[in-house]
Amino acid sequence: MKDRFAVSMFGQKRLSREGGIEIVVKELCTRMARDGYQVTCYNRSGHHVSGAEYDNKIEYDGIRQKFVPTIERKGLAVVSSSFFAALYSAFGKYDVVHIHAEGPAFFSWLPKMFGKRVVVTIHGECEIIWTTREKPDFMRVCAA
Repeated sequence: MKDRFAVSMFGQKRLSREGGIEIVVKELCTRMARDGYQVTCYNRSGHHVSGAEYDNKIEYDGIRQKFVPTIERKGLAVVSSSFFAALYSAFGKYDVVHIHAEGPAFFSWLPKMFGKRVVVTIHGECEIIWTTREKPDFMRVCAA
């Protein structure tokens, strides 16, 4: 029997309806799990932005949720959780690592260094898009 295609995702706070990225990741994960993929989401540990009453973990069929260490200080939550999620993804048995948002994408080199295929999704416009409009040849070299 062939193993299921394994995907690791990070960049979201947690699987919830909390924000734009979280909504996209939740929808993508639930649909991929329904279609037979093995999906693991690396979520931030810590409290929900709306309050402690929302801290309960919601179970979704077919999606493994793992919580990574998170430093709860201004500016460090994203960096610390993204680093640990990238590290766990690099050493995990995943076919693809899917990173959401440009901040967490900074650590895309880590799973790539361990031979993982990495996909980065940037939600909305960002400086990368503005730069590619102005200097497309430069960005093609950076992407390679």
